[in-house]
Amino acid sequence: MVTEKNVVIKEAYCKLQVMSEDEANRMIYEARLKAQRDEYSRIRGALQKGLEQGHKEGRTEGQNMILELVRQGYTAEQIVAKLAAMKSGNTETAGE
Repeated sequence: MVTEKNVVIKEAYCKLQVMSEDEANRMIYEARLKAQRDEYSRIRGALQKGLEQGHKEGRTEGQNMILELVRQGYTAEQIVAKLAAMKSGNTETAGE
């Protein structure tokens, strides 16, 4: 714990040194910090968009699979049992 505090204090001290240096260095530091934050935000936004797209595609695939099972004559109970087996990883029951 003491080591962790020392690391945090050291990082804060380094940042304070940079901030208290001349204006040009401070502007460079702030620009780099802004770029890092912008990159983090861009990555986070792309991740969120990817997750949303994946959920959408997964729902579509699930709906198509259910429609196909209905076309094949499965009852609602059989479809529910098949989906439950797939969710639990029981491929023997799911493949029936």
